[in-house]
Amino acid sequence: MRRISPRSLLLSIGISLILFVIIFIVNHRSIDVEELPIKCNCPTVPAQTLPTINNTISITNATKIEAVTIQKVNIPTIPPTTTLPPLPPCKPVEKNSSVQRAIIIYYPHHQSEYFFPEVRWLYRSWAEMLRSQPPTWRTDFLIFTYNFSAEFRSLGCINRIRENKQEPSVCRIFLYVPIQFRTPNITKNNFENAFSDAKKIAKLYNDSVEQMVTIPKINDPETFDLKRSESLYNNLRTYGYIDSINTIYEGFSTFKMYDFVLRTDIDVFIYRHFGTYIPQNCTLITGGGGYGTNFNRRKLKRIAHDMGFSHVEMSGMGSTWYGSARDGFLVANQTLHGMLWLAEYEFAQPERESKLGTLMWPEWHYGVLLLYGQHLAINHLVGQNQIRIIIGHNLLDQSSTDPSPQYVQQGIRLNLHCWHTDNRFSKFAFKMGHYNKTELVKYQNDTTAQAYAMRMALESKYMTLEQLADLIRNISITK
Repeated sequence: MRRISPRSLLLSIGISLILFVIIFIVNHRSIDVEELPIKCNCPTVPAQTLPTINNTISITNATKIEAVTIQKVNIPTIPPTTTLPPLPPCKPVEKNSSVQRAIIIYYPHHQSEYFFPEVRWLYRSWAEMLRSQPPTWRTDFLIFTYNFSAEFRSLGCINRIRENKQEPSVCRIFLYVPIQFRTPNITKNNFENAFSDAKKIAKLYNDSVEQMVTIPKINDPETFDLKRSESLYNNLRTYGYIDSINTIYEGFSTFKMYDFVLRTDIDVFIYRHFGTYIPQNCTLITGGGGYGTNFNRRKLKRIAHDMGFSHVEMSGMGSTWYGSARDGFLVANQTLHGMLWLAEYEFAQPERESKLGTLMWPEWHYGVLLLYGQHLAINHLVGQNQIRIIIGHNLLDQSSTDPSPQYVQQGIRLNLHCWHTDNRFSKFAFKMGHYNKTELVKYQNDTTAQAYAMRMALESKYMTLEQLADLIRNISITK
């Protein structure tokens, strides 16, 4: 065995000590400069005063973007609105008064083959609901679309804003330019040629072109912002649900005279209970929305903080709203802001182009951008004391497949919504022709939600458009 000299031993110890010191210094230096990930637990944002133009959201430049800590300056974005004054004391609408209401939808005219059957059954259920409505109430059916087609004329629809409380309940068409069609040729010279085709058709029916109601109203700063319109076109024109929200913002002048409005998708049935029900205590009622997870609730709270928005921990709001016209306008306005922000800063291009499909559902999914934007909007407005809200889990967006009589007899179901299902009633099976007059006879005396949906859909299918229009006129005469 070789002997180790004292000198070699001391040299080895010295080298070991030097290496230990070097490792110690390197490790501590890296800790000093390394940015460790921090789990965001953002506090509720207090009310802020931020710049606006004419009380509407407007697109701002890079300097203002930096003011809200967004570093990406090559994409225009929108700042929150100035804090509004607190809500005035609630002045509830009495049920025995002359209540005016509107059911509002957006109808994509270029997809009529798919959506017009839904318009027919919604129209038929609107007529059925009117039978239960008090004599002093009026409920109009408002449709925003780009074409006042012959089908809507056969349904008795008119292109005119309600003028007084005595007019009967009626279908009203308002011509609206969808976001995807707002090309430079359409928008140039303040939308000068946007309604050229509609005006030609109007002349064929001897309609007054001068009195035609069209949206957007470019001279109304409360409901139209050119830069926002351009941003919606640039960022969200391919998002399928953008017009269903934008019509509530830009079309406010056509329905602000109503006491209550119901913003809804087309694939619903208005149930009889809606005939006598109005929100209490000046609240906005929403349906339920199944988009929330712990992950995206935390993420949306962090995003609200980034935007300078309030957040009050509300979640699970659906896209059907029932409340005052003003509340609907406020929510739509801020929802558009939230959707633009999310699309520009929180989703990558492959997500926006749906290249991920449903891979990240339900944690974070571009397909429910509307619900995320609405989530931000409602939390902010509630936090700013601008609206009162309840989630009507047992009121709105109820099942169209429930087979039990108790479901509709023991609750206050205001509308039935068609979900993605093969169970009866299935909108997919209906459109494929799987239901016929046999089902109509089968469900004739059935009192379930399933039977109600089946009857309304099949009756609307087998009735002519003129018969549907006569049904509304006859009901209005007897009220």
